[in-house]
Amino acid sequence: MKISHFEKVISPEIGVTLAGYGAKDVAKRLHDDLKLSVLLMDDGKTKGAVLSFDLIGLDEEYIIKISQDAAAVIGCEAENVIVTCTHTHSGPHTRTAYTYGANLEYMEKLFQWVREAVTAAMDKWQEADTYFYSCQCDENYNRRYTDGANNGKYLPMNRSFEPLATGFKDQELGLLIFTEVGSWEPLGVMVNFAAHPLASHSMGLGSHQISADFPGVLRDVLADNSCWSVFLQGAAGDQFPKDAECGFEAARRCANGVAIEVMRGLCDAPRNPELYKIENPEIRTSIVKVPVAIRHDKASVGRQYPYLAGRDEVELRLHLFAIGDVCLVGVPGELFGELGQEIKWHSPFRRTFILYNSTAYISYICHANAFISGGYETGSSQLQPYEGLKLVVAAVEGMRKIHAPFPFEL
Repeated sequence: MKISHFEKVISPEIGVTLAGYGAKDVAKRLHDDLKLSVLLMDDGKTKGAVLSFDLIGLDEEYIIKISQDAAAVIGCEAENVIVTCTHTHSGPHTRTAYTYGANLEYMEKLFQWVREAVTAAMDKWQEADTYFYSCQCDENYNRRYTDGANNGKYLPMNRSFEPLATGFKDQELGLLIFTEVGSWEPLGVMVNFAAHPLASHSMGLGSHQISADFPGVLRDVLADNSCWSVFLQGAAGDQFPKDAECGFEAARRCANGVAIEVMRGLCDAPRNPELYKIENPEIRTSIVKVPVAIRHDKASVGRQYPYLAGRDEVELRLHLFAIGDVCLVGVPGELFGELGQEIKWHSPFRRTFILYNSTAYISYICHANAFISGGYETGSSQLQPYEGLKLVVAAVEGMRKIHAPFPFEL
């Protein structure tokens, strides 16, 4: 496998409104830079790319344009370019579908930065051995609490309930590790973990500072250890970092905890190639289109995105990007951790990693029972209750089509 990595600063100017908890949060300070991380791959027959943005999310039309522009530079199909956003709240507005609209001046700059970053990456190809790794990382929790009667509490607004939080946590830390050929020395690592990047950002504390939050700190810690990284946010719709909204010390603490587990993987995987080396890192991709039903109930009045008004159905995309026996599954919004885990449980691939805000931004994608307990996420959801399950089934069926025959399937 040949790979190439490049980072591009994509920070907005001081004075822009930020996409966190309100439309009127104005950036007064640059705390740390937002970045675009580009990872190019070439298996000898097929080229592909993973683009990770320190942004809250992107509309489908922007993602399609970015994929097409990058593919034109690389010389591959647009389907072979998968996009994801870390969902930092401390960045500019980049979603026209959202109530507040996108910063169109910033978007024009972003398109140019993408072309520049991918072009620069094309000059940095090098051969690499490829490994996967998976372990548990105790740095997140479920931000929804439900009592015995299935009544829900949104923990950011009910902090006294945090010690009672026992909801499902997706604590898998998934890695794709690239080393020098025949060597244990890491070149870089793709990191997949599910936790809203809200360790530092909160109303008042960090809401007026541009920041990549804990994914940015993690990137710096790994760089200090001579290893570049690409952060891929997991199914974090209801997953929070520990000590969420408690400032930049909380962001550093979360990032350091994740970094320690990444280091363990960087040590363990190359020493056990019979377990973790991807001998045939063949690239396979697919776009799965799924029609889903839109909500029109009283609870959603006032929260519906303008472009969905009057529509009963919309077509969403899932993006499947396989490297050997590891599959990245790009989803169109803020998928709940439970639904992400269902995709993983039913996947025919050895390991499956979810990519947040990858193909569009459609707000929260909840499991059906969450609508019974209620809460912030279901109130904001644009989809009817069982549409999340429909996306799970479509993702699994799509993976079955691009995977080799299941080992035990007769």
